[in-house]
This record gives sequence, C-alpha cells and structure tokens, in this order.
Amino acid sequence: MTKYILSLGVDISSTDVDVDPDITEKISRELPLILPQGVKAAISNITGDDIVITSFTPEELIEEVNRSVVNLLKKHARGFEDLDGVSKKPEEAKEGISYAVAKAGSPYGDSIVVSFDTYGGEDVVNEMALLVEDIGRRYGYDVGVSVSEGPREIPGVGYTGRETDDPVVVITFKELGDLPRLAGLIFGGLLSFDNLYFVRSGSPVEIVPPGVIYTMSAFLNGNVIDLYPGIVKKVKKIL
Repeated sequence: MTKYILSLGVDISSTDVDVDPDITEKISRELPLILPQGVKAAISNITGDDIVITSFTPEELIEEVNRSVVNLLKKHARGFEDLDGVSKKPEEAKEGISYAVAKAGSPYGDSIVVSFDTYGGEDVVNEMALLVEDIGRRYGYDVGVSVSEGPREIPGVGYTGRETDDPVVVITFKELGDLPRLAGLIFGGLLSFDNLYFVRSGSPVEIVPPGVIYTMSAFLNGNVIDLYPGIVKKVKKIL
C-alpha cells in the first residue's frame, strides 16, 4: 500500500501576525476524530499567522483526508481569505491553501516539513521554498512543494491560485539518521537569504518588515518535533 505525506497550510487567523492558541487547541482535539482509521495527522507547523496540518495517508484516502482537514479548518477559522481562494474551477482560483505532497519513504511516514510566512516578502519567498525543494531532490529524497506556475489542484477540495504566497515544503526519508543531515542542509542553505528568519513553531511575526519567517518540523509516525531548539543548541555548541 502506497502512502503519502500531505501538508495543508492556511491562514485562518484574525490577525496577520499570529495564530490564536484557542484555534490550535480545538483543531488538535478534533483532528483525530474526523480522520479515517489508519491515518495519522497533527498540526506540524505554526508559522506567524499560518497553520500547517500534516498527515500520513494511504493513496486511496487522499481526497477524503484533504476534505476532512479543510472542513475542520473552515469550522474554526477566524479569517477566510485563504479558504475562500479555493475554487472548483482552476481559472477562478485565487490566493489560497498551500498544498504539498510527497511519497512516504519509511513505514512511519518520517518527514521534514518547512513552512514560510511572509510580511512583505512575497517577491522572494517562493525562491526560498524552491531552494529547500532543490536540496531535498539533490540528495535523493522525495519532495513536495506548494509553489506552482499555475493553479494547483488539491485532490478532493479544489484549486488554489498560483499567487498563494506562504509556501510549504515536505521532504520524506527512509532512515531516522537522515534527519539531522537533512535539517542541517536546509538550515545552512537558507542562511544565504537576507531578511529570512528561522523561528520556533508558534512564534508570531516579530521582525522588521519586509521579510519572511520559517519553521522546520519533523513529522515522525504522527508525532511532531519542532526542530528549532535542537538546531539552535547545535549551532551554539559549534560556536
């Protein structure tokens, strides 16, 4: 049975800088109740005002899982601009949900999820996400990225427009030992960008605009580890 890692990123906040903890608490509590048996899912990243839900899903359940997750997001949303940007017709799709999918490489769906949030950095953020994609592919990993040249289909949900500007990247791997190497490569590669800040998941936008923030999480058998603290500790140890 082929399985995939799906990541749906969306701004459902009432502000442009953070996510109300009340929203994430309700979604986390209800998420396991709405999914088909055998699917593991969690909030993997909270980046500024964007929330990412990642799931480990059999191929035949992708459409059902996407619909269920989007309906849950609609239920608890306090801002609907991204959700309303999704359309059943590609030519009517606007800025909306960021969607990335990659084939699982291990029986546990082990993966890294990188999520970006922009505050005036819309002209450079796709380049940042595509660099992460390139790093994954260059080293032989399966990668999914939400950046697209035209309308992007979210199976079971509809189409999201190319102007969607808070990208998500998913990289899957086979061995747990690949995780530190891959995380280090991503962190090091993204240091090349000015006005890009690596932050702890759940951090509000606390930068001098224009700029971009990003979070990086490990999704391991349905469990989520924010990689920010571990990478910061490692860097401090080297310095």
